[in-house]
Amino acid sequence: MTSCNKYKDEATGAGDALIFSKKIGSETVYGISIYAYTFSSFKSVQAVSSAEDVTYTLKSNQERKTNFYYVTPDENLSTTPPVASTYNFSAVFENGATDEFQDVLTSDLLAPATIENCAYNTTGSKLEITWASLSGADNFGINIMDGTKVVFSSAIIANTVVTYPITSSTAGWVTGVTPESGKTYTVRIYAYLYESAINSYNIQASSVAEKTVIWGE
Repeated sequence: MTSCNKYKDEATGAGDALIFSKKIGSETVYGISIYAYTFSSFKSVQAVSSAEDVTYTLKSNQERKTNFYYVTPDENLSTTPPVASTYNFSAVFENGATDEFQDVLTSDLLAPATIENCAYNTTGSKLEITWASLSGADNFGINIMDGTKVVFSSAIIANTVVTYPITSSTAGWVTGVTPESGKTYTVRIYAYLYESAINSYNIQASSVAEKTVIWGE
């Protein structure tokens, strides 16, 4: 009991770097996402790529001091995938303590899913989403966006599943949000390839495919 509480108070961190891909037009483009996690509170975090000798400055995720991140901006995405590299993290905590940790990124990639159907079924009053089986994916997740705001987030979806119906009462809608008939939303299908330890702190690659849909039509 005491060891668990002590660990949560210690100024230690963990890092994860991953390759993400998505389609822009007919091209698949790639970038890097870098995350740092702690039970304490970060003040600042930097990550250095050993292969490229590039330093990335991470920022707090929605002002959470326990989760810092960096994502390659759209204008810097490339048709050339990032190379394998070791990412060395240096963290400074709110209490002045420091820590160093690392994550090894291989060159394994994950293609964006191919969306076969994303349309509202007026007879069944549900959004029907179907995608092709994706080799290499360990699982999927679905978000629905209202502009830049996430209004729906699914639970983890097994890699054997290729269809997902969503109604206005499906678990995952943000509290207080009810989908509006006639409104256009963006549906995003995320796919994940994990490292040897299968959890959200050990992702090797991710991808996203998206399509717009008009709710209720």
